[in-house]
Amino acid sequence: MSYAPVNATRADLFNEETWLQGAILCSVGYGVVLALFSMCFYLLVRQMDGTNRRRSVFFLAYISIEFILTSLFQGSIAKFVQLAFIENRNYPGGPAAFEENEFAIPVDRLGNVAFVLTNWFSDALVVWRYMVIYTDCGVPLYIVMAVPCLMFLASMALGIMWLIQICTSSPFGIFSTLNWTIPYFSLSLALNIIVTIAITVRLYMFRRRGAKVFGRNYGSQYTTVAAMLVESAFLYSSFSILFLVPFGMNNPLSQIFLQALSQVQTISTLLIVFRTAQGKVWKNNTQHEVTLQTIQTYSSGNPISFAPMTFAGTTNSTHQCFDNHLVDLWGLAACRTSSQARFQ
Repeated sequence: MSYAPVNATRADLFNEETWLQGAILCSVGYGVVLALFSMCFYLLVRQMDGTNRRRSVFFLAYISIEFILTSLFQGSIAKFVQLAFIENRNYPGGPAAFEENEFAIPVDRLGNVAFVLTNWFSDALVVWRYMVIYTDCGVPLYIVMAVPCLMFLASMALGIMWLIQICTSSPFGIFSTLNWTIPYFSLSLALNIIVTIAITVRLYMFRRRGAKVFGRNYGSQYTTVAAMLVESAFLYSSFSILFLVPFGMNNPLSQIFLQALSQVQTISTLLIVFRTAQGKVWKNNTQHEVTLQTIQTYSSGNPISFAPMTFAGTTNSTHQCFDNHLVDLWGLAACRTSSQARFQ
């Protein structure tokens, strides 16, 4: 015997199912956020001293704001589900109609504002990581940062328009006649995809060039597949696609990923902060530090994995190539070639 809701179509039920499953997935994501936040907070406090106090305080404030916003979003999702499925279960059209018609009530506004603010904070961190990784890349920084910064500012503008559209009945016609959902999420996704690809390419090229000189383990702490995916916030980019594709097709499956999207982005952000607290994240001078450490290890006679070429007797000429510790991997390859020719 079936006790399905009266007058509810299969499409209505599927819409409600995906909404509820999205709320459950969002709760699972929040559990991961809580665990990562606790780990980051503990690690940052434990490592705080006179040399890194300012940086640690900044990251503590940053992850605390992110966690508060994520908690507000999670609370909003839980309360809205409670209103739709319990307190207003006889709403005309069922919970799906309640979701569609009552999206501008205060509790949902709170969640939407928290969602957009979380998105801005997370995107800002990803753009900052992009700037750090592309420092000293040989191209003026203002050129490297032009496109990501413009896209970030445009994303903020679209986020404001989206909030106005879904939270109020705006008197401005442009906010009611255009649907800002796809432009806002698409631009945020495009920003993250571009930064993801750019960061991954930069780290891969760093490892590839270094491997030609020092062997395949050169800089592996910063250039493993896992490290590159974390640094580039790949998790959020891939999850955004899972939302946007069905949303563009007007498929209710998009609701599953939309509700968890904020948690996934916060997870990506906290993973970057966690690697920063561990000292494994790429810094402005990481390329120089890694190369110099490798040279010092080689010079002291410690065994490391080099590319299969003869280095006997090249220590002095190699050090001459790194005057004042300014390391360029292309120059290093040329230096090694000339050193080998000298001692063959």
